[in-house]
Amino acid sequence: MSIFRRFLHSTVADLERDIDRIEDAISEGEGHRQKVRLLAYAGYRNDTLLRLKGRIVRYEKPLDAGEGMLTRLRAMMEIYNSNEIAGVAVRLEAYDQVIDIVSDEEGYFMFELPIDRPLPEKTLWEQVKLSTPGTEMQQAEVEVPVLAPGSDNNWGIISDIDDTVIETGATNFLKNWRRVLVERPQDRLAVPGASTLYKMIAEDHVSPARPFFYVSSSPWNLYGFITEFMELNGIPHGAMFLKDYGIDDNQFIKKGHDEHKLAAIETVLAFYPDLRFLLIGDNGQKDVTIYAKAVEDFGERVAAVFIRDVDGSCRSGPEGELLRKIEAAGVPTFCGAGFDEAVDVVKRLDLDRPLEAARAVVEPAKTS
Repeated sequence: MSIFRRFLHSTVADLERDIDRIEDAISEGEGHRQKVRLLAYAGYRNDTLLRLKGRIVRYEKPLDAGEGMLTRLRAMMEIYNSNEIAGVAVRLEAYDQVIDIVSDEEGYFMFELPIDRPLPEKTLWEQVKLSTPGTEMQQAEVEVPVLAPGSDNNWGIISDIDDTVIETGATNFLKNWRRVLVERPQDRLAVPGASTLYKMIAEDHVSPARPFFYVSSSPWNLYGFITEFMELNGIPHGAMFLKDYGIDDNQFIKKGHDEHKLAAIETVLAFYPDLRFLLIGDNGQKDVTIYAKAVEDFGERVAAVFIRDVDGSCRSGPEGELLRKIEAAGVPTFCGAGFDEAVDVVKRLDLDRPLEAARAVVEPAKTS
C-alpha cells in the first residue's frame, strides 16, 4: 500500500468519521474533551525547504448520521464549525530532524523546515511523522505524505477543484444547494473528461508521474471530503492550497477569493523555478482572470491554460479577451464544456519539451 493510500486510511479515507459525527455533549466526559485530533494535510518540498500544514481540533466520537437530509446537513455544518484547539505542541520528524511548534488560535500549525536533500529522479510521495507530545490524540502518530517532484520531468499541474474537477454547482447555489451541502463524496460527479485527462497526465493517480497542486477557495474543513472524492474517481493526489472558513459572529465566509488563488499559484511557481506548469480551471469563479495575471507575472513558466466552460461564454466578453491575450503571450489555451477534447491538446503540446511547448500553436476548442 502506497504512502498516500495509508495516509488516507489513517486520517481521512473513512470520511464518515468527519461528515457523519454529531456532537453529544451530554454523554461526553471531561477526559474525552481533552483528547485531540490531528488533521494533517499533505506537504510538499523542494531541495531546500519542506512545507507542511495541519490543524488540531477537539476529538469527537464518530457516530452514524444516517441518510436523512436534515441529519446530513447538520453533519456538514459540524465540519464548517470545527472545534479548533490552540496552544497544542506538535512535533515533526522529517529528514533526520525533529522540530516542535505550537498550534495557533485557530488550531493551525505550519512547518517550514530547512533541508538539504536533492529532489528524486522521479516524482515521489515521501513520508514524515507528526505527533502531539504531552497531549493525547486519536493515534500515537500520523504518517504524512510529502510531495517531492521528480527531476526527470520539467512540468507540473496547478488545478482548481470546484467545477473543474468536482461538479459542485457552486456558481448557482440556490439551484444546487443540495449538492453543495448534503451530498457525500460517493454521490458527487467528476467534471466530464476530468478523470481521463488527469489520469493521462499523471499515469498513476496515487503516485503521479508529475506533481499536482490544487488551488481552491474551498475550506480546509473539506480536505477529507475532497481527498476521498479524488480517491474514488482516480483523480491524482496532490498538495492542496485551501482556505480557512469560519462561522463566527461577524461572517460566514472570509473574503479574498481572487487574492488567495493567485497567491497560491504564484507560491508554487516561485517554489519550483525549474518547472513549467499547466493551469487548469473554469470560467465560473474568475480563474481566467487569475491565470492571465499568472501569465503576466511568470510568462513562459506557464506552459498552457485549460478552462472548463461552465456557461458557454469563455470565448466571448472580457474573459475571451483575456484568453486571446494569454495566447498572444505564447501560452496555448483550451476552452471547452468538458475536458474530453483536452486529452488530444495535451498530446500536441508535448510538454516534455518546454521550449517547443511554449511556442506550440493549439487550435482553441469551439464551445457550443
